[in-house]
Amino acid sequence: METNISAIDVKPSCEIIDYKGIKIVYTNIAGSLPEDAIPAFERTRVLVPTFGEKEALSLVNAKDARFNTDLISKIKEVVKMNNFHVKATAVCGLSTLTSLMVNSIISFTGRKMKLFDTVEEAKEWLINQ
Repeated sequence: METNISAIDVKPSCEIIDYKGIKIVYTNIAGSLPEDAIPAFERTRVLVPTFGEKEALSLVNAKDARFNTDLISKIKEVVKMNNFHVKATAVCGLSTLTSLMVNSIISFTGRKMKLFDTVEEAKEWLINQ
């Protein structure tokens, strides 16, 4: 029996990580399907409010993730709900098409958000906000 390595993905998650002494809410939906990514964004609704007003830094790794209207709606909802607590958000790993979708979310929510190619670039930008 042959194993399809590309079908073995890390489950989408949301957790608080420490990067150079700075806490970041890290949502990892890399390689995920929309229905699998939604619970990770729901988790941000628990973690982000543990920060004070405009104190949370948020990082989303969306490399090779798939998006649909349900996921986009969930992201918009969660971003709006968490705006009070979030100082800045970095998103990495997007294709040209998904970058356009994220730009629509930025417009819709007014969130300070920047797009990056890699997680490391995104982390460096976040800790300087």
